[in-house]
Amino acid sequence: MEKKQQSVESAYAEAKKGNWAHVLTLWQSEPRFASGCSRYVNPFSGWSFLHQAARFGHEPACRELIRLGTATGTLTYENESAADIARRHQHHELASVLQRSCLDQDACWCPPRDPKQLPSSNFWDEAQERKASKVMLVAYGGGVVKIPAGSRYFVDSFERTLIGWHGTYDPPGDMGCGSMV
Repeated sequence: MEKKQQSVESAYAEAKKGNWAHVLTLWQSEPRFASGCSRYVNPFSGWSFLHQAARFGHEPACRELIRLGTATGTLTYENESAADIARRHQHHELASVLQRSCLDQDACWCPPRDPKQLPSSNFWDEAQERKASKVMLVAYGGGVVKIPAGSRYFVDSFERTLIGWHGTYDPPGDMGCGSMV
């Protein structure tokens, strides 16, 4: 466990230097590690990988972190969101993207704490159809929705899985079981 924590901190140090090509390559080769990094918050500053990516204006890294389930509304110890950081560093388009990505932290679609779970979304108007290549565990409403391999599901523009009321996903449904997409 100690070694893995040092690896996350090492990857964070690379992100802090702006070495995003290296960090993204590492994440592609180790998806579970990437999920763990998406939940990391520096204990001294409150900055996450998302804050660092926003600082450098690196939209692909931001989108990957959002897809993995980072909490986009997390504030640093100086009360700055990733969107605030992007704006401060003159990355205004990225700041808008980050602001748009925020989901209510108290809603059924809040980011999962468990790196084994994927995030869900309620951005119905962005629905894009996908097919699960393997079993997916998606956080929803404090529980987990299991999507079997081969199943159809829908995602938002950040590749977060659209989950409807009562854990519906094909298609995500409203309270009356009507389609939300």
